Amino acid sequence: MVRAALFLARFCSSAWIGAATLFVIVGILEVTRGGFDSATKDILVAIRFPPFYRAGAILVGLAWLGACLAEFHPELPTRRRAFAILSLLAVLALMFVDYHWVYSPLAAMVRPPGQPKTIEFAHLHQASKYVNLAGLFFSMVAAVALNWPSKKE
Repeated sequence: MVRAALFLARFCSSAWIGAATLFVIVGILEVTRGGFDSATKDILVAIRFPPFYRAGAILVGLAWLGACLAEFHPELPTRRRAFAILSLLAVLALMFVDYHWVYSPLAAMVRPPGQPKTIEFAHLHQASKYVNLAGLFFSMVAAVALNWPSKKE
């Protein structure tokens, strides 16, 4: 059971880092390359972000559960396990805050699509960048703690 739990924690935390990184890269390319008008960009926000948050909550939640259940696994020292659990809790908290207090108001501002962006939109968009960057940082801390090779004795 603890082996499967550690696998789950390692796999899901690493998968989330890859998925979130790819999401950011694709999102930046969509916004910076020509050919998308304001309305199309707004529609993409409404389409892409809900699955982003769902996938993040599922993967990070499963990684947290796996880390919690991996207690006493010989390849996961107590201190590293605690770092992983706390880091994953931080990621989940940041996702919750971002979704409810940053993304939801932003999504409301792009309905109907194509309207001019306010200064509040710019502030929330900037906040979202920093909250997501912090979430990615804590995800990486957790993945390193979970995947770091243990010392052979």
